[in-house]
Amino acid sequence: MNKTADSLFLTSPLLNQVPFILHGFGTRHCGERELRSLEPWNNLEPFELRQCHSDRIHIISRKPNTPLEGDAMISSLPGLLLIIKTADCLPVLMVDPQRKIIAAAHCGWRGTAARLLAKVVLTLIDVFGSQPLDLKVAFGPCISPQCYEVGEDVRQVFGQARFSLNEDLFRPHPEKAGRFLLDLRLANRNQLLAAGVKPENIQEIDICPHCQADFTSWRRDKNSAGRLLNFISLIPSL
Repeated sequence: MNKTADSLFLTSPLLNQVPFILHGFGTRHCGERELRSLEPWNNLEPFELRQCHSDRIHIISRKPNTPLEGDAMISSLPGLLLIIKTADCLPVLMVDPQRKIIAAAHCGWRGTAARLLAKVVLTLIDVFGSQPLDLKVAFGPCISPQCYEVGEDVRQVFGQARFSLNEDLFRPHPEKAGRFLLDLRLANRNQLLAAGVKPENIQEIDICPHCQADFTSWRRDKNSAGRLLNFISLIPSL
């Protein structure tokens, strides 16, 4: 990943290949005020959902007048900055370069178990005629499996959703019986591969917010944790 704008945010070299989008994965120093003080970000209209750990997807053709609840957005509207907020969960930014469509998703364990990311790809196919082979996807900073301890209750939810419960996805905790280390990135990567996205078109940023002071982590900071901004937009003039 590339650092930009005095380290306010990171960008994906894969998505940087697409000339008509702007995107970034913010550090804890990147708020909306800081972002909007920069060219060309100050010319974009920000939009975010009331995230609720769901599999709800919204197609944004114009900026709504009232808040929307959900965890993924798809848009072909230039100048609209789609914002996902995270503090351990996986932020995903996606673009169809052929049809000039962008998407942003917030993938916590509940949304992941509900196959939110696979449903985003299916929506792109059904509504916009996208081809999975064309899609380019970037994963932002996300809690690593070494830090993501979950219980049998979470594992059972994935099992009921017909995920493979192998040790790559749920590694038994080496010191705590009945506890597991969940690989959130792998669970979402596998969804994309099963949906037909090419492996070389998925790029992961290998940063764990729980381990890095420049990023916020709910598990580390609890109620004092802020939120990281993750964002993507179609450039208005292109």
